[in-house]
Amino acid sequence: MRSSIIIAGTLAIGVTAWILSGQLGNSDKSAAANGSEVAERKAEKPLAAVRVRVLQARVKQDELIVNGRTEESRKVILRAETAGPIINVPAMEGSIVETNDVIARQSVEDRNALLSEAIALVKQREIEYRAATQLAKKGFRSDTKLAEARAQLDAARAKTKSIRIDISRTTTQAPFRGILETRYVEKGDYVKAGDNIASIVDLDPVLAVGSASERNIGSIRIGEPGKVTFIDGNVAEGRIRFIASVADSDTRSFRIELEVPNPDHRIRSGLTGKLALPLPPVRAHVLSPAALTLSDDGRIGVRIVDAEDIVRFKPVTILSESPKGVWVSGLADGQQLITIGHEYVRAGQKVRAVDEAAVTGS
Repeated sequence: MRSSIIIAGTLAIGVTAWILSGQLGNSDKSAAANGSEVAERKAEKPLAAVRVRVLQARVKQDELIVNGRTEESRKVILRAETAGPIINVPAMEGSIVETNDVIARQSVEDRNALLSEAIALVKQREIEYRAATQLAKKGFRSDTKLAEARAQLDAARAKTKSIRIDISRTTTQAPFRGILETRYVEKGDYVKAGDNIASIVDLDPVLAVGSASERNIGSIRIGEPGKVTFIDGNVAEGRIRFIASVADSDTRSFRIELEVPNPDHRIRSGLTGKLALPLPPVRAHVLSPAALTLSDDGRIGVRIVDAEDIVRFKPVTILSESPKGVWVSGLADGQQLITIGHEYVRAGQKVRAVDEAAVTGS
């Protein structure tokens, strides 16, 4: 009886073990099958799609913008060259005067009388010199006396010329076409040699003057076009006529003069404005600001897709901004810029690049 119970128990344990072994085997097979399916699903997961645009550089014409002001191209202060009272001032302040226009006249006083006396003396000395010459040829006059007569004639002629010059100095004339800015004398004033008569400024052309730093001065060339924008919005164009060779000792900047035609004298001296001076053209790429991103270390750049459809980060340098976008350097022609989707991918990730031209139809 006891042996029957032991045999029955042994059989029960064996049957149970056999049943359990089958279930465990099936469980392992099911787990393996499920893992394979997950791997297949991962392998079949579609790549992230991004829109790209092939980069092509453009020529960027930069300008150097500096603060400036207008100045007259020439200015002269006319001074009296001889003493005497002012008898006439035909030119008015603020008027345009032409070359050789009379600005002021002084009284010649007794200068005409002195001139007549000098002319008469010259005639006398000429007669004396001719007589001395004839006597010297005949041997009745020494060479010394002949030389003395010649010297007296030359002195008389020199005095006559000096009086004529002094008379011409009683008339003050404009040396060039310009504007009579200030008149320092009136009719009846008595002036001495060196006293101010008037100041004349030349505003055609007018100069727009600014200063460039030592960093930019090497990029500016004489003869290049430029423009100046005044505070009222008016714009005038001209050409660079002068670049200083020596920097200002206080500001360490270099004077630049832009010559602007001003035939109607519309542009006055002393106006403030901004000078736009051309810099050498450079090749750069223009991008939408939305295409810019930051790398993990904080550098500004963009994401591109290489030839193997792998995302790469490219740092760029922002040159300037314009209505068309941001001008940058650091990229090469032919690279595929990610324009849409760069926020959702990372460097080293494989993606599916879609040409934005194919999407937009452009």
